[in-house]
Amino acid sequence: MGWKTVELEDGKKKRIPVKRTKGGFASKTDALNYTLALRGQQIKKGTVTLNTLYQPWSTSALLKLSKSKQTAYKIAFGKWEQLAYTDISQLTIGVLQDQLDEKAPTFYPARDMKSLLSHLYKRAIAQGDVTSNLAEFLVLPKLEEGEKTPFSSEELKSLWKDYADGHTFTGYILLMSYSGMMPGELFIAEKAMIDWGKQTILGCGLKTKKRKETPLVIADIILPVLHDLCEHSKSKMLLDLNRDYFYEQFHETMRRCGFAAEHTPYDCRHSTATALALADIPPSIIQKVMRHTKFATTQRYIHVDADSMLEAVNKIAKDEDSHA
Repeated sequence: MGWKTVELEDGKKKRIPVKRTKGGFASKTDALNYTLALRGQQIKKGTVTLNTLYQPWSTSALLKLSKSKQTAYKIAFGKWEQLAYTDISQLTIGVLQDQLDEKAPTFYPARDMKSLLSHLYKRAIAQGDVTSNLAEFLVLPKLEEGEKTPFSSEELKSLWKDYADGHTFTGYILLMSYSGMMPGELFIAEKAMIDWGKQTILGCGLKTKKRKETPLVIADIILPVLHDLCEHSKSKMLLDLNRDYFYEQFHETMRRCGFAAEHTPYDCRHSTATALALADIPPSIIQKVMRHTKFATTQRYIHVDADSMLEAVNKIAKDEDSHA
């Protein structure tokens, strides 16, 4: 707590307490107002801003990156727009962190914002405009991948539409979602492992003896997709992309489809178990499709929301009424 002297209407002076705050802001609103004030400052000719750094970078180095990464960085720059026309020398770690926290509360969008900002600061350092890369000091939100989020029925419809629109990569997401295939299994799957007559894939199972010995079964609806993926791959592998590019393409697909949830590739496998459970498939069959040794493991892959649970108990009630 500090003190300051103020002059009253009658001319007398009085000392009043003033709350001291870290960073110079009494509240988040004050910090935001400061940010807006920075944005509103008159830009002098020759002033270096995030925008003056981004424009030449976006027509040179950015174009050398993958299409998905270009899209991610363009979206990220839009989230920095509030500070894009501020003199870069006026930006602080606190102001940048507040903007990051406000615009990207989840890991992957925040990572894109930080990565883009780092590219721009490196350019500014090379030009002698600043001496340090403030992006390096920004803290990203925690990557929450412990709880899996299966695709909803509406999201699966969106994925089918995206695939039909010519995005072949989306076929891999559909394949995993309808077969229970793990990302690691997709990375090592070879075309020769496919038995088209039996509609199975055997030889790519990972982790457990059960998964290594039990084939993946391919639903009728996925067979044409699998044919397409085999033709698309130019090597003996079902997927001829490296791991990093695969993840880039996955998250680009999620952005393109406009999904609100922060999905990961492992959500595909959880989608399989959940969809089978909601379709009233016997637990023993679900366990076999998932290639689990114990059904207790399968249960961890089934995610049923409150609406589905209510529908289930209502169905039981109807069955009991029919026998009354």
